[in-house]
Amino acid sequence: METIHNFHILADKYNVFIFDLWGVLHNGKEPFLKTLECLAYLKQKNKAVFLLSNSPRLAEPTAQRLTKMGISPDLYQGVYTSGVDCHMSLRERPDSFYQGLGQKLYHIGPDSYVPIFATLNYTPVSMVSQADFILVSGTVDWVKSLAEYLPLLQEALATNQPLICANRDKQVMYGQERVLCAGMIAESYQKMGGQIRLHGKPDPFMYQQVHQLAEHALDRTLTRQEILMIGDSLTTDIKGANFYGIDSVMVLTGIHGDDLLPHWHDPLLLNKHLTSLTHTYQTTPTYVMAHL
Repeated sequence: METIHNFHILADKYNVFIFDLWGVLHNGKEPFLKTLECLAYLKQKNKAVFLLSNSPRLAEPTAQRLTKMGISPDLYQGVYTSGVDCHMSLRERPDSFYQGLGQKLYHIGPDSYVPIFATLNYTPVSMVSQADFILVSGTVDWVKSLAEYLPLLQEALATNQPLICANRDKQVMYGQERVLCAGMIAESYQKMGGQIRLHGKPDPFMYQQVHQLAEHALDRTLTRQEILMIGDSLTTDIKGANFYGIDSVMVLTGIHGDDLLPHWHDPLLLNKHLTSLTHTYQTTPTYVMAHL
């Protein structure tokens, strides 16, 4: 694990750069200017950039939202999200879990995430009691507590409804606030005894998919040694990179910033807190940066 102060030194070491979105490209409200400069530099160096996110949005809406935030589509070559992953599983029913689902779903999440199932052969219902399964994509508003979702989960558990989670993140930084994500709701349901299926990092399948996306876009075979993951979360981004066998950079502009940034200029304290976190999450980044 190496502390890096200038991302440029990594640009010649790798050929493909995979960026997380929340906490790396933006904070949910606006992009990080340093990251935009980094993307522009990689474009100048003719390096390939792909985006890998636990967003419940499909690829095209994800790109459209980034464009509205000021992140131009010419700065990256492709997008893969947990929303795409969930959509494909709902459509193709690849295993016994999905093959055993009924047609009626109860959706927990905002209307903006409805496209993950809207074009598929499922019927959304307005009451948990009418559903065959639960699909959770996020919270309706940026809430900080599970309390309002517990009655819904208890009702679903009473009839043993399976729950699908389209974004396994438990928390993200929305601006300067730490807010609840779908993964926290799914974890609570599992702890209650419910059956769940999670989509998103750190599942190595997500990294395999974006690896294949990159090979298709570049029209050549890519070794894992050519690929670098840039993320903010040890739980998802970095652990997934470890699972898949690619190098990674953890940036402190996201979920671990509060724990580590206060010690950035004190190497001994920084190393102490980093070591504690890596032991807690059982995963280690190749590099650590305050920001890109």
